[in-house]
Amino acid sequence: MSTPAPVHSRATSARNGLRGVLLGLIGLAGATTAAVAGPSFDCNSPRTRSERLICASQDLSDLDRRISNAYRNASGALDAPGKSALRVDQHLFLESRDIQAQTDDYDMKADFEWRAKLLENIQPDARSGFTGLWANAYGEIRITPVRGGVFEVDIATVQPYPSFPVCQLKTSGSPQGTILVVGNATAAERDANDGWTVRLIRNGTALTAELQRPPSSGMSSPPFCGFRTSIDGDYLPVHRMPADPRFKAE
Repeated sequence: MSTPAPVHSRATSARNGLRGVLLGLIGLAGATTAAVAGPSFDCNSPRTRSERLICASQDLSDLDRRISNAYRNASGALDAPGKSALRVDQHLFLESRDIQAQTDDYDMKADFEWRAKLLENIQPDARSGFTGLWANAYGEIRITPVRGGVFEVDIATVQPYPSFPVCQLKTSGSPQGTILVVGNATAAERDANDGWTVRLIRNGTALTAELQRPPSSGMSSPPFCGFRTSIDGDYLPVHRMPADPRFKAE
């Protein structure tokens, strides 16, 4: 008959076994918590259909949390004009999200992925001029120097509902200090744009765009914009952006 193990040895083994079980349970609880991490808001009381959709999807919950974190990081790094522009832009994004979520064909995941990348690619350090890519919830403005102080400007915005009307303008202009007016650099541009121009203004980190209506336009829209869409608003400097999923392929 074998000799029984000493009492202290059996107690030590029991303690080690219990410790292993507890560590395993703690690890399992941590993994479970990570796996079911919710969005940036309380799913016990969702306020809108879009929030209910987010709460029902782990992918959307993860993206919502990613957007919230990216927004907080960008806001903390921007100057006062940039913070103000970002705050308004986030409100517009959430508003359009809630409106689109009422439809059956809204690709919320693609929209959220695009929004997260926009926020993560914001450059908080103020640029010294106009050159670069500027973006907001409704689109982007790409400004490239070409020659002799002239800039080539490519503007593309989209109203995210109900029929995705767009503004698309490829034009040029020369800055006067912190202001760059485009759309009327040549007679051909003035004719093509029916006298409409876009005024671009540097304001701290942000770039403000203002559509300038010609006196003879009456109540008409610019020829480069669809019905009920616009270029007006503040844009933030970004490194790069993927294609906007709201622009429909022709």
